[in-house]
Amino acid sequence: MTSSIDRPEPSLRAHALAAYARGDDDAAGLVAAALTADPLDGGVLVADATLALEQRSPVALDRLAAMLARAPDWIDGHVALARLRWGAGDRNGFAASIEQALRVLPRHAGLWMRYMELLAESGQPLRAAEVAADLRRSGGDAPALRLIEARHAGAAGALDRAAALLGNLDAAMPDHAVASARYRLQRGDAQAAVPILDRARAADPADIGLWALTELAWRATDDPRHRWLIDADTMIAAVDVVADADTRSSLIEALRRLHRVRWPALGQSVRGGTQTRGNLALNAEPSIALLFDRLRPLLAEQARNVRAADPHHPLATVAGNITSAWSIRIEGHGHHVAHVHPGGALSSALHLSVPPGTTGKEGWLELGRPPADIALPLEPLVSFAPVPGRMILFPSFLYHGTIPFGTGERLTVAFDVA
Repeated sequence: MTSSIDRPEPSLRAHALAAYARGDDDAAGLVAAALTADPLDGGVLVADATLALEQRSPVALDRLAAMLARAPDWIDGHVALARLRWGAGDRNGFAASIEQALRVLPRHAGLWMRYMELLAESGQPLRAAEVAADLRRSGGDAPALRLIEARHAGAAGALDRAAALLGNLDAAMPDHAVASARYRLQRGDAQAAVPILDRARAADPADIGLWALTELAWRATDDPRHRWLIDADTMIAAVDVVADADTRSSLIEALRRLHRVRWPALGQSVRGGTQTRGNLALNAEPSIALLFDRLRPLLAEQARNVRAADPHHPLATVAGNITSAWSIRIEGHGHHVAHVHPGGALSSALHLSVPPGTTGKEGWLELGRPPADIALPLEPLVSFAPVPGRMILFPSFLYHGTIPFGTGERLTVAFDVA
């Protein structure tokens, strides 16, 4: 969303948003200048609101909210404001702007879709299913709405409801195979999920989410193809990257400054912790930049090691390019729920600060444990103790999470490789 009149020079907008993405100290001033030049630039408005909230301004979100009142069909703006309000602690009114927009535009399909996704991301899949059901009752029993309701009902554990909805749908409709396969895994019936996933991958062989479900289904059924998909000896690696204590200490100090705003991220896997914004690989702070300079040749080597010879394998074309990077800081009793990274080929966890004196497997990284909604009796393929300076690399389609710990801090850098 941007004005067609008095548009700022592209270099001004690009410079401001690049500084914002890097986390530069002067980003706020540059973003303010770009916003003055074009008050209707959506991307700059979101950056301005985020930076103002980081500074704890009492009116941080006012300009963004006012623009959404004027432009209720700006879907990305509603999503951004909902995430910011959630991060600021507003659990009840985080989606207020999109709810108001839907009162103004009650037939806007895109707004309804994103609203249901926001509800699901906030841990309310059953409420999302109810919204879909209400839309079916009021606007016609559309197959797409049945599928959306089934998906959210399944995530909420209402499996009989999901089954009834899925049973009346054409199996050839888009996204039906994924929902149907996940439903069967939620039931614990991996055998029934396998042929559905086989057909879905044939239609979309690059879908990481499909490969994630396939890994679970093949492992649960002892399918011999699982040995082709996952070779733990070559596709999972532990590499000591920051062995020097002084270097590690500088990194920890720099990263803690980026976690100065304790925002839980809506829709992310972390519980009881915070995630940095932007792409950490672009950050200009010397210790962080040096880290990524060290990582790039290591990742290029690992990409060569794991690249599969079979062109049909999801790692056949993996390269060493970092597509996104962030830091996670978790304190006592926090953890990651099991999740995958749909935008990567390889993913990582580089431990920098770890909880002291953990007992058992507190704080450990688990690779391969199914998410909570999937009822398969599978243990992790492999687990790693958090060791300061050690990086774990693994295929992005492998579900992964961590075990809660009692006290202390777990500070990591994570990134995805294309």
